Parts: sequence; structure tokens; C-alpha cells
Amino acid sequence: MKRLILATSLSILAAPAVSDTAIGLAGAHTLVTIDLETGQVTGMQDADYQGRILGIDFRPATNSLIAVTEDFAVVDLDPATGEWSILAQMDRGMEIADGAPVIVDINPVPDALRFMSGTTNHRINLTSGEVMVDGDLHFGDDTEGTPMVGATAYSNAFGSPSETTMFNIDTDRAALLVQTAPNDGTNEVRGDLGIEIAGPVAFDIVTDAEGMNTGWLSANGMLHTVSLEDGSITNSWEIDGLDVELRDLTVMPAMD
Repeated sequence: MKRLILATSLSILAAPAVSDTAIGLAGAHTLVTIDLETGQVTGMQDADYQGRILGIDFRPATNSLIAVTEDFAVVDLDPATGEWSILAQMDRGMEIADGAPVIVDINPVPDALRFMSGTTNHRINLTSGEVMVDGDLHFGDDTEGTPMVGATAYSNAFGSPSETTMFNIDTDRAALLVQTAPNDGTNEVRGDLGIEIAGPVAFDIVTDAEGMNTGWLSANGMLHTVSLEDGSITNSWEIDGLDVELRDLTVMPAMD
């Protein structure tokens, strides 16, 4: 792994645990496995699904990978084999513009799915498939315009936490946002990433057993760690062996 330190004044995060593995989503339904210790792509596996997978995420309550299919089914997905089983069928779909990012992310406190695209903001019950339509994404402070959310992650994504914070990547501003009222859609800017963004982005927060949260951003063909305090990128790594664009990313944390 080649690490690019962006500034000597930036704090250096501890190296990821050896067992931490990133699972990226590329193409229609290709899963890309990346060893976070080395930055090496260690495998690619197509999901056993003929359509497009909209997004993936780690589900802390079950220590499993979930995905949402283009027919709005939430499934358990095995990244090693591509096999899947249905968890829930959404009782309504969501309009998705051509080429628009789709957000698939688990809120670890209620163990529910956040499902968004554009300014549309939904919650999904993972048992019944009930879709709750929440408030459209907007800024609640003096920030002008509309959030352009390309990726989302929740903090404290380990086990069954009692609290969490929802973070978004705004691709237009190249900034980290906090969705301060997730169900109302209210956002505020936490800080600039400090890079230009070209192409799709993916974002995840991995939480260890001690409660430390590390933000991981895939952008411009590289992996970056992101400060959740001010939004700045702290370190950047080249991904060895990556020849596809990642449009989603989640980290399967080390398990005892």
C-alpha cells in the first residue's frame, strides 16, 4: 500500500486492524474485496443476481453484508460467493434519476435502513419492508443550495449502540455533512474534504470494539481516511489492483 500523507500537520490515524476488509461495489453487481492493511484488491465476485445492485452496507446487528436490488428488495449477500437471501421487500419503490447516487446505509441504533437518492429520504423496516417517507434533504443553517449527497455513513456501527450520528458526503461541495435531524432531512456542513471529487464516491465508518470511529472514503480511485471532527482528509492510499470505479463501499470489521 502506498500512503500519501497530505500534510505534515495532520494527525496520523492508527493502521486498520489486519482483519478489516473493505467490500466495494462496482459495475452492475460486482463485489470487490480490499485488504485494508495492504490496500490490495484480493478478489472480485459477481453477485448471483441478474440486475443492478443499488448499494451495500455492513449490518452490525447481524455482522452481515446487506444489499438493495433494483427491484427494491433488501437481501443478505455473501461477498465470498455472491449468493443471497431476501430479508424484506419494500412496500414501495423510490424514484431514481439516471446516474444518480443511491444511498444504502444501516442506522445501527434501530437496525433500520436509510435509503436515499437526490433529495428523497426514506427509512426501511428490515422486518416488514415498510417504507417511511421522511423529509427531503435540505440545509438547516445559512448554507445556500441543496445537499448533493453521494454517500452516507453512521457512527458507532458496532453491535447495538445507544446513539449514532449520520454523516453525508456532499459531492458538489466536496464536504462532509452531518444530517442533524435524519428523519427531517436537515443537514449542516461539518467541513471541507480538501480534495476535488471526480466520479462516484463511497463512504463508510468502521467502529472498533472500543468505540473508535474511522471514516473511510473511496474517491478518485483511492482510499482516504476522513476526520469526523472537521471533515478533512487525514491520509490517502492507492488501491493496488483496482481497475474499476467503486460506487459503494463498506468495511467488514475485525471479528473476535
